[in-house]
Amino acid sequence: MRAVKHIAVCAVCILLLAVLPFALAGGFGSLSGDTDAVSSASVIIDKPSGSYIVMINRSRHKSVGDLAAWHEFFSGGDFTIIYDDIGCVTLQGDTGALTLAQSFMSRLPENQMKVSVGDPVLSVSKAAHRRFDMMIVSSEAAEIYGVSDIYDGKDVDVIYVTDVGNEGV
Repeated sequence: MRAVKHIAVCAVCILLLAVLPFALAGGFGSLSGDTDAVSSASVIIDKPSGSYIVMINRSRHKSVGDLAAWHEFFSGGDFTIIYDDIGCVTLQGDTGALTLAQSFMSRLPENQMKVSVGDPVLSVSKAAHRRFDMMIVSSEAAEIYGVSDIYDGKDVDVIYVTDVGNEGV
């Protein structure tokens, strides 16, 4: 009798350990797969007004299709799913460029675009040696830091984003 009681108590404990977390997580409803793995963020950040330069290091994006899709995306056109991740550098103190980068990032699936803010002199120096994936600078910061040396090279594509304002999505 004692052995049966011990087995019953152990079975109840194991059942609770297995079923309780599953029930608290939503049960069988959580297994339906209603989530969308490639949906964009729920809050879209408005684009700032002004003139900006978007530079893409072509040597880091070997697929012509993905590079064309990034061009379409940054030019403000309709784009399909892009299977390429991108890292974006903005310059410290260039708040408009940072806001524009965050606006672009808010239109993409989570973690597809990583935005970092770097020291202006160091970031421009790295970019001049093609040690960047993508860079967004305002036209004012581009003039101050001599960014034209970066995109005069053959491996950098340039997209001019001007007077974007808050025209919506």
